[in-house]
Amino acid sequence: MVSFTLGTAFLLSSLLPRGSHGFAPTSTRRTGGSGSISSSSSLSKITTTTRHMFTGIIEEMGEVISLETRDDMTLWDGSKGKGTEMVLKGDIVLDGAYLGCSISVNGVCLTATEIDEDAKTFKVGLAPETLRKTNLGTYVPQSKQQVNLERASEIGGRNSGHFVQGHVDNVGTIMDQWIDENSLFFKIAFPYEFMRYVVPKGFIAIDGTSLTVCDVHSEGEDGENWFTFMLVEYTQKKIILPSKKVGDTVNVEVDVLGKYSERAWEAFVPKMEALETK
Repeated sequence: MVSFTLGTAFLLSSLLPRGSHGFAPTSTRRTGGSGSISSSSSLSKITTTTRHMFTGIIEEMGEVISLETRDDMTLWDGSKGKGTEMVLKGDIVLDGAYLGCSISVNGVCLTATEIDEDAKTFKVGLAPETLRKTNLGTYVPQSKQQVNLERASEIGGRNSGHFVQGHVDNVGTIMDQWIDENSLFFKIAFPYEFMRYVVPKGFIAIDGTSLTVCDVHSEGEDGENWFTFMLVEYTQKKIILPSKKVGDTVNVEVDVLGKYSERAWEAFVPKMEALETK
C-alpha cells in the first residue's frame, strides 16, 4: 500500500506543469505575407489549454528546413552564448501553436521559439543535453529528412498511446528489420543501463511513436542487449521509421511509469527492512 501511494505521488508530480525546454522563446510571431510581426500584447489574448505531455500518436511527418549552430545566442543576462537551432516545417502541429508551446520532434520535447504561420515553419533550440542524448544533431536539411511531429496533449484528454514525456533516454541502433505478413518488425540495440525498463508487451516510444515491445534480450554490460517491436500496416504509412535502414539510429524513451515504480520501491524497501529489524 505504501509503495502504491508513493508511486502515485511520483506519477502525479510528473504531470504537473514544468518549465520550457531549450532556449527561451523570442517575443515574435510572424504573420502575414509581408512578414509583419504580431505584438506580445496580441499573443496574450490567445486562449491556450494546459498541455505538458505527449501520447506517442504521431500527428504528421514534418521536414527539417535548417540546422544551425550560432555563437551569438542571447542569454538571460544579456550575454552571448553558443547554441544550436533547428527550423522545421509542419502543418497540423501549428494549429493552436504559440510561442513557448511544446512540440515533440522525433520524440524530443522542444519549445517553439519562432513561428511563421505563412511558411508553416517553426524554430526550436537544441540544448547540449538534447544533442548528446538524441539523434537530432545528425540531421542534414539538404537531404529533406523527415521527422515525426506531435503537439502536447491536453491533460485529462484521451490518450490512445501512453504517457510520453518527450525526454529521450538514449539512442538505439537498428540491428535488423523484417516483414511478417503485413507487419514490419524492427530489432533495436540499446544500452544495457536502460534495459531493465524494457519489458515484453510493455510501452516504449521510438522516435516519439508509442509502440509495444515484443521480445527482450539482455546479456549484461558486455553482451548483446536488444528488443523488438512491430508496426501494423496503418502505422507504417504515418511515421518515418519504415524509411530507416539497418545501422540507422532512433530516439528511445522507456516507459516513465517503470522509473517511478523503481524509485518508489527503492524508497519503500529500507523502511520495510527497518521495521523487520525491530
